[in-house]
Amino acid sequence: MLAWVLARHAMVPLNYGAPGAAAQLAIRARAEAGRAPTASAALASAVTARALASTGDHRGALRAVADARAIAAQLDTAQAADTWFGYPLQKHHVHLSQAFTLMGKTREAYAEQEAALALTRSPSVMTRALLTLDAATCLSADGDPTAAADLAVEVWRRLPQAYRSGLVRSRAEALHQALPGAAHARLGEVLAS
Repeated sequence: MLAWVLARHAMVPLNYGAPGAAAQLAIRARAEAGRAPTASAALASAVTARALASTGDHRGALRAVADARAIAAQLDTAQAADTWFGYPLQKHHVHLSQAFTLMGKTREAYAEQEAALALTRSPSVMTRALLTLDAATCLSADGDPTAAADLAVEVWRRLPQAYRSGLVRSRAEALHQALPGAAHARLGEVLAS
């Protein structure tokens, strides 16, 4: 239970601009989870990967990705259930999409985005928006800021007002800051409206 709470708690600073603090919590969560393949261990590893990728520790992030993948592959049905205490495969791919996006490993990020979307059966407005913003960030990293801005503008315009704050907004603003010239201006106009 402690590992689960720590892993969930780590997502707060991770999602709101304090990846170093998130990494400390996630690493502690992973240690508390022990060696058994549990949902809390998988979540802790995935959050560690995202946090370390966000701090620039790509080697550590890749180790955490490998750990998350190994654990997720061993989860039983109850541990992989889409419940508060489960770690479903769809969420696994969402976490890894963000980790690979932050590392600039776009090929891997695109694969994770595709896998996550294939498992996203409900409308999941926020999940789809986050994955699309990851894809836009990857387009920018791949040298196509115009396509990145176009994709981000499209997803932003389709978002209901209730989803235009918090994590979705912080991801959109991070992309906005990374875009050059006209792409930067175009996304900025939409975010300001």
